[in-house]
Amino acid sequence: VNSTRAITVTADVEDGYNNALLARDLQTKLKDYQLPEGYTIQTSGELENINTMLSQMMLLLILGFVLIYLVMVAQFQSLLSPFIVILTVPLAFTGLFGLVAAGEQLSMLSLLGFAVLMGTVVNNGIVFVDYVNQLRRGGLSKHDALVAAGRTRMRPIMMTAITTIFAMLPMVF
Repeated sequence: VNSTRAITVTADVEDGYNNALLARDLQTKLKDYQLPEGYTIQTSGELENINTMLSQMMLLLILGFVLIYLVMVAQFQSLLSPFIVILTVPLAFTGLFGLVAAGEQLSMLSLLGFAVLMGTVVNNGIVFVDYVNQLRRGGLSKHDALVAAGRTRMRPIMMTAITTIFAMLPMVF
């Protein structure tokens, strides 16, 4: 390869085993292995693709977070109201507890689920905050507007959350 001697080692993964986890275990073992001078170990193939996908997905989550905030700033014409909605985003990461409880690892599919949950949580926050702002413009006090919005918007918010949960249940099982 490129005018140098090379040995290519390939492997197949048996059914029921996670390719990414096995590759990570192999990398930790190879990291401690002392190579003679002039020798190197390079991993590629599916492991390289998995690492690229995971880093791109993390970038997508961060970029999505920023873009969601900027769109809400334009929608609410305020910096504070979107900030209140953004504070609800950590609720989307309660799915981490589900992963830990199920004994599952963080994967591409679970990161995609977090992106969906982040959108759902933000959507629910927008519905609530927008209605509170409408009530405040209508003359209600802050407390009364929050109570009234909670009463009238709780059902649509719960329906959105529950349909998202039920839609994602097949991926869990």
